Amino acid sequence: MRHLILSLMLLCGLVAAFAQVSATRDAANPHLITLKNEIVSYTIDLANGAHLVSIIYAGFNHEEIVRDVKNDNGGLFKDLWTIQGWPGEFDKRLYEAEILTAGPEEAAVKTWTLSTGKSGSQIKDDIKDFLLEKTFVLRTGERILTARYAFTNTGDKGKRPAFWSQHVLDFDGQRKNNVYWRPTTHGVDWIDDAHRVSANGRWYATSAIAGWNGTTNRALKRGVMFLMDYHDLQQLYDNTAATTTEWMYDDVAVPAGKTWTTTIRMIPAEGFGAFTYGGAALLGAVEAKETPAGLRLEHTLAASGRPLTDVTVKTQVKGARAQWTVEAASFTAETLGLAPLTRALDVTGIGPLPCVITVTVTGTDSEGTPVEVSYADYYGGSAGRNMDLATLEPLHAFPVPEKRKQYLKPDTIALQRGKPAKILFIRGLWAEYQGIDDAVKSLGDVTVVDGWMKKSALGETLGGFPAAYEDLLTYEVIILGNVSGPMLSTVGQEMLADFLKAGGGVLMLAGDRTYGQTAFSNPNFASLLPYASAPNDYSRLKAPATLKTGTRHAVTTGVRFGRDDVVLYAHALKPTAGALAPVTLADGAPALIVSAGNAPRVAVVAALPFGTAPAGKTLYYQGKAWQALMARTLEWLLRR
Repeated sequence: MRHLILSLMLLCGLVAAFAQVSATRDAANPHLITLKNEIVSYTIDLANGAHLVSIIYAGFNHEEIVRDVKNDNGGLFKDLWTIQGWPGEFDKRLYEAEILTAGPEEAAVKTWTLSTGKSGSQIKDDIKDFLLEKTFVLRTGERILTARYAFTNTGDKGKRPAFWSQHVLDFDGQRKNNVYWRPTTHGVDWIDDAHRVSANGRWYATSAIAGWNGTTNRALKRGVMFLMDYHDLQQLYDNTAATTTEWMYDDVAVPAGKTWTTTIRMIPAEGFGAFTYGGAALLGAVEAKETPAGLRLEHTLAASGRPLTDVTVKTQVKGARAQWTVEAASFTAETLGLAPLTRALDVTGIGPLPCVITVTVTGTDSEGTPVEVSYADYYGGSAGRNMDLATLEPLHAFPVPEKRKQYLKPDTIALQRGKPAKILFIRGLWAEYQGIDDAVKSLGDVTVVDGWMKKSALGETLGGFPAAYEDLLTYEVIILGNVSGPMLSTVGQEMLADFLKAGGGVLMLAGDRTYGQTAFSNPNFASLLPYASAPNDYSRLKAPATLKTGTRHAVTTGVRFGRDDVVLYAHALKPTAGALAPVTLADGAPALIVSAGNAPRVAVVAALPFGTAPAGKTLYYQGKAWQALMARTLEWLLRR
């Protein structure tokens, strides 16, 4: 009996020891650090940009899914700056490291390096002198690897970096059989090497409606889910040709001495050939097929980390265009762990397709806290994809959650008025056809600094827009020449909102990328704009229109419009409550809108410089009256 007790005690001790997590350096190669528990092993190579160079997971039969790490894009958790491009300065960088904890419940390894801003022959000051800290954390009994990032601006002025995260997975050694799953307004979008443009028309890049990006091998039913902060996410970018799962973050204004943080979680998951949802508590997939009686739904679910208990799964199928709803049979599980739960449901009595499938999962986590997760996808079947072929918009648009962003700002935000006054002119398309350059010549003692629109594979951005609050606040007026919300980015809009509140002025010019053609996603900035618009808000007028003065205002002092200056195109804008239209078209529609009262000073031009003037007429912006109006408007914005 005594021997039996001793044997049981020894066995329990061995099981407990086996269940512990550890963090160890390779004695032969101290650049390699491995975090390991009873189900998964992750190895970091400090000499290779602190990339993850090995994943050995029990759920994948202990087969390596990180291959070709000597390749330029090999490994996971590759750190890049968006404006620096690929492969960037950190690619082969030797990071420093410290093992913070080595068990028994948690292993944590902090890695760090200091950015130089240098890649190739170029040095970019906006991304120089950042202390980049990347801390990997693994807990006992879990497969989730957490990477906590901290970017500290060690320079002496504010900077505005944009982070880019890249990961290379290879489940079968072929480097071409990955499928990439992304949450979008059309539903769950996917691409692979044979379908590099999705059914929804999306290429590698796409805007997401949630903070996840999943990659699977359909044949092996193995996948890896990445979770990131949706509120800081700029776009997902899955490069099927390079076998990379990637995403870019919004740029962030980081004042000197302050730190921007974000977290990435990686979850290897067996049994998943597709993903419909990824979250910290649950992974889910639902795939549909038409049957003679209706639909067959294939469910796959698993806990992301710690098991869930008392789980109930409910499924609703609803017509995307026709008005019908069917509740499928629900099912339950006492425990939902890492091993996938699969269930096929036959749904009958449905109406005409297409439809939206919504899954709601409830349960209790290991802390005893109730969990409720809901996810949905579109199924077209014989009715086709989720796209209106006339507008290219989704037939059923999945909602885009509002982003709740945290902004880093200087302790003091104050305009630095100087002599001469400084104006920043961001020149987008058509900006030179607005009469601004001639107007500025009459202002006297001012300095105009140019910014410009830039276009690349990653979209349209701005060159010359200040990265630091210190630089932005040296200007007194910002002219946005046909500039869209995405060009400015959410943080650029926040900086402009602070600029306006500090006493600066903004002049917005008409064009095909602004007003109803864009989305100013930052409510702090949008609330200060004195106009309202609708999508596709500009058009050719029924007849050439002359200009006339409307509500009396300082901007029209001494301005007299003649009959020969005409407008052919215009935006259909409306003043918001309290705003004024000091200049209108002949029919009373606004041609210029300005804020009023104690509101921050914003002026908005609705007239468009498009078209060719009829014989004997002049396009409005070429006329002396319009140029005088723009000069008076800039003087008002300068608070002269």
